Amino acid sequence: MLEERVRLLERVGIFSGTDREVLKALAGVLRVIRFRQGQQIFGKGDEGHAMYIIYEGSVRVHDGSHVLSKLSSGQVFGEFALFDLETRSASVTAEEAVTLLELNQQDFSRVLADRIDVTKGVLRKVIRRIREMNELESKLAKSYLKISKQRDEIGNQHQSILSQKKELEAANEELTRLNEEKNRLIGVLAHGIRNPLTSSLCAADLADQESANLPEHIREYFSLIYNGLRRINSIVNQVLDIDMIELKRSKMHIEKVNLADMLRHLEESLKYTLHIKRLNLALDLEEIETDADRNIMYFIIDNLISNAIRFSPPDKNIRISLYRSDGKARLEVSDEGPGISNEALRTLFDRPCLHDRTTDKTGLSIVKKYTEAMDGEIYCESRGQKGTTFILILNISGISTYGRS
Repeated sequence: MLEERVRLLERVGIFSGTDREVLKALAGVLRVIRFRQGQQIFGKGDEGHAMYIIYEGSVRVHDGSHVLSKLSSGQVFGEFALFDLETRSASVTAEEAVTLLELNQQDFSRVLADRIDVTKGVLRKVIRRIREMNELESKLAKSYLKISKQRDEIGNQHQSILSQKKELEAANEELTRLNEEKNRLIGVLAHGIRNPLTSSLCAADLADQESANLPEHIREYFSLIYNGLRRINSIVNQVLDIDMIELKRSKMHIEKVNLADMLRHLEESLKYTLHIKRLNLALDLEEIETDADRNIMYFIIDNLISNAIRFSPPDKNIRISLYRSDGKARLEVSDEGPGISNEALRTLFDRPCLHDRTTDKTGLSIVKKYTEAMDGEIYCESRGQKGTTFILILNISGISTYGRS
């Protein structure tokens, strides 16, 4: 038992190099004490008077609920209490049932009283520990200065980032304003030009059909006008198609739109065009409201009616029906024009350039994109040489019904 205690003392830093006879003397005065699990060995602030070697079990060193370390068999704590009576800097509690070997300060002093060389050796070990702690403290101080400098740099960077963030937010607000202004201008372009452009194209179509007996140079003038109008129409559609790339439902101005009112307004605005082409427009409407962007909905319906007018020969009928079907609003625009082949119908909305109507062919692709952006559907029914019907399916919001008229 004595030899085992000597071996334990040899592992204590302050006793390394101490004569074995001295260690045997110290081992002889070690006192065995036991603590049950959870029992406090000493508390922070208690007066220190002994060093402890863990013989069996384990302890935790803690400051309140914060655990600083855990020690197990063979490890030592409280060795500085052999030299002074300073209060404990932390508490120690048995992590499990633990057996300790206690070396009391008085017993330690008595054993070393007549052994000056041993005392000097112990003091050298203690001084070395103090120097190591001083070196550590110096390193910690340098690290603290470095960390403080980095903290100041990070603070400056943070302020710079905040400043840049404010600038970016201001720039983003300006871009948002400009984008909204751009969209407003596109709306003005789409709805301000479409009707007069449709009327002009229809007039040019009629003039071209009746220009056979006119002089060659007059026919060339009509051709230039007609091609110019088609080019303008193509540019308008390209601008709208670019806008559609950026369009999201969250950016639309969704409101209740009375579809019957919109159709009657379009009929009024197209009266002159219908007159010069000698076409009869028949409306069969229910009063139905849908939740939509008014400008976009106007473009969709205007495009469908304008196409029906342009592809209808003179003295024909165009029929527009609006009614409820399966809980949806169903709008049908039918003409008595040349119709569309089955092959062309398959790509009419996705690749309209393949269909056989001789005009600008980008409008239907845009109509489909706009319709789907508002959770609607559009499709086409046609028979060669027997007319075409475009069907638009939309969600219904609150409605006021006056019956079919």
